[in-house]
Amino acid sequence: MWKKISGLIFIALFINIEVQSQELITGRVVDANSAEPLPAAHIIIKGTYKGTIANEDGEFSLKVDELPATLIARFLGYESKEIVVMSADEPVDFLMEEAFLEMEEIIVTGEDPAISIMREVIRRKAIWRENLTTYQVDAYSRQQLLNDTSIVSISESVSQAFWDRERGSREVLKSRRQTANIEGSNNFAGVSYLPNFYDDNLDIVEFDLRGVTHPDALKYYNFELVDFSKIDEKVIFEIEVTPRRKLQPLFEGTIYVMDEEYAMISVRLKPNSVVVFPAPVQEFNMYYEQQFSNFGGDFWLPVDFRMEGLVEVGVPGLRFPPIGFKQVSKLNNYEVNIPLPDSLYEDYDWITIDSTTIDKSDSIFVATVDVVPLSNVEERAYGSLDSTATLEKAFKPKGFLVRFIDWEDEDNDNEASSNTSSSGTNTSSSGSSRTSNRNSLLRDEFRNFGIDVRYNRVDAVYAGLNHERRYADRRIRSRANIGYSTGYESLNHGANISWWPLPNTWRFSVSAGYSFTTDTRYNSDLFKKGLLSTMPLLGYEDYFDYYRNEGVFIAASFRPLRRSETFKFRYRLEEHSSINFKTSYDVLGSSFIQRPNPFIQEGTLSSFEIKMESGEGKEALGIIGADNIEITVEQSLTALGSDWNFTKFGIDVYRRYTTFYKRRFIPNAVDIRLNAGTFIGDLPVQKNGVMDASLGYFTPFGAFKSRRYVPYEGASYFSLHAEHNFRSVPLEALGWRNAAKLGLSIITFGGIGKTWIPKEQEEFFISSMGYLPPSPGNLYSEVGVSLSNIFSLIRVDLAYRIDEPGFYPGIALSRMF
Repeated sequence: MWKKISGLIFIALFINIEVQSQELITGRVVDANSAEPLPAAHIIIKGTYKGTIANEDGEFSLKVDELPATLIARFLGYESKEIVVMSADEPVDFLMEEAFLEMEEIIVTGEDPAISIMREVIRRKAIWRENLTTYQVDAYSRQQLLNDTSIVSISESVSQAFWDRERGSREVLKSRRQTANIEGSNNFAGVSYLPNFYDDNLDIVEFDLRGVTHPDALKYYNFELVDFSKIDEKVIFEIEVTPRRKLQPLFEGTIYVMDEEYAMISVRLKPNSVVVFPAPVQEFNMYYEQQFSNFGGDFWLPVDFRMEGLVEVGVPGLRFPPIGFKQVSKLNNYEVNIPLPDSLYEDYDWITIDSTTIDKSDSIFVATVDVVPLSNVEERAYGSLDSTATLEKAFKPKGFLVRFIDWEDEDNDNEASSNTSSSGTNTSSSGSSRTSNRNSLLRDEFRNFGIDVRYNRVDAVYAGLNHERRYADRRIRSRANIGYSTGYESLNHGANISWWPLPNTWRFSVSAGYSFTTDTRYNSDLFKKGLLSTMPLLGYEDYFDYYRNEGVFIAASFRPLRRSETFKFRYRLEEHSSINFKTSYDVLGSSFIQRPNPFIQEGTLSSFEIKMESGEGKEALGIIGADNIEITVEQSLTALGSDWNFTKFGIDVYRRYTTFYKRRFIPNAVDIRLNAGTFIGDLPVQKNGVMDASLGYFTPFGAFKSRRYVPYEGASYFSLHAEHNFRSVPLEALGWRNAAKLGLSIITFGGIGKTWIPKEQEEFFISSMGYLPPSPGNLYSEVGVSLSNIFSLIRVDLAYRIDEPGFYPGIALSRMF
């Protein structure tokens, strides 16, 4: 209790000290003739780096260390005004007079004057920027979310921002407050991620844009002098900015440059039409405004940052209300070229939280910090938005798909209703409680079961159940399965157990298990047998051959600390046997006859396998870019009881490399897949690999689009696939400006591959089946072109096979990213 009391005393003293040590000056900045407010007018304490900006109503508040204090108000197009404040008891109103500038009409006969102006701005910026190494500044930010009718939420933060020319930006969050309908953890107001429009390059919503004062800005922008204004007896050039390069993400809008100083003092810019997003984003409009001041010194530093925008999101049948966004930030009390603490840069977090101040009361927030006053509308929003005014309600979508989505948390409502009922009447008994517990246990156990259903020409209909359960704080996992193949009328079953023995980490595991199941005779690194059930069921040729596999395994998996690679070790002891059955049944009743299921080289396999894998994305079948590598080595020895001596090698690699227009949100990129394998020794036919084929007219990345239904197999094999995604750039170059917004992409692709079947396997195939499995013979090669993101869902491919000429159309899921 004493700790709590002493803490309250400390807070009270802290607030009291701050209030006594500073004077709060409030007031307005308005037009002297019309009394209209001048939003974002800049008010500074003369001779310091300290100041603030006015809100939408022209109101401001500013703390001064002592009185009297001299305040200066500036606004573009007006004469600056200076007032000596003797007392903080009365508001200080700045009545700003327009600054009239009389100049003769300028007739431009050669180079636009804005070109030479900007050339000098860029030259002078390079000089003073070279001398600016660090700064520290106090920051205040306020964000609004709006729908099409009102303010939905407000969040504010107070922080210290730091900038180092070599190490970048950091921010320490000191305090925050927000409307009652959002949590503090969802308050993202801050300044470290905001652009400084004096920077050479700016990150705008993941687009990399060249700034208007970039050393090469004259190569990327058109600058046109359109008007003049005046401030402090100095001419201000109003310059219109438009992109010179139509396919590059750049800015457009207006900048204001002060004559004599040749300094950019204000900008109003927005990204050009290249800065668009694919579905489900339907509309993206964002304006940025920023002012700069040298505070009487050498460096032109940001005074504020204002942003206003609108985003519309939706897909056919589901459309959200427009999401409005506004932010105002002010930067105050700069300290330049000072040593910054190394602790700020010990990790990669841009924003850290000062735990000693973040949880202080709202009164500290108000009493100790210069903030931009809330407007009248914002004041009302703070008073009216309570915890029930959730963002889900404010942005509830419309459309026929809404009925299929539960937007309300019915579970919580039911729980609340149940709690209310039980608190109102005490009718529950221990018997009903036990019944409820039993029902809960049954429900939990039921969730541990899964259904396994598939169809192929050997299993016919396979139906089974899977069961998974966790024990010992989830560090032990058991799995079991049982199912029945109606085709060759056999039961499949198996069980395994895994254990993660190391405390506080999941990087190491051991496992063991038994299985008796239908296995695929050749391995595909792209497709699994469950995915391919629809092909034979609809009367198309079955992708795989099959055999019976009964065996046990012992395995371990390990991922080194701070590494992405996982190493897996497995010993297997298996009995392989042929399945002499096949069916040609399909639900369409077609006359297609499935090929016989071939015999395998029966026997016992005893082998060790080592696998290294890293990365992710390959399982997405080309929908997203993958960065993945998997290397496998398997060793079988007769000395271990195996019927075969062989060493098998395999590699499967996916890589993405960006190529052109790297400053875009999604740059042009080339995706590559290399899949290869070979062996030493006497490899049985049930251990072969394949060049993957397309699933009929479904032509995903990694499969040959001109090879349908059945892959080419071999004891040795390789395939190389590459496709270059030009995104919408070719269509934009042809004049279709809306192509980027629609997300359309032009893709070119190609692939080569080959398989080899050793003589021993050839002899086995001919003696057991009377024919050889399909093989390309010479080098298989294809090229083609695709149009992707049609309806934000599919891509259409047209492949041309080079070694045996012919065109092959197909479709696949869109390559989204």
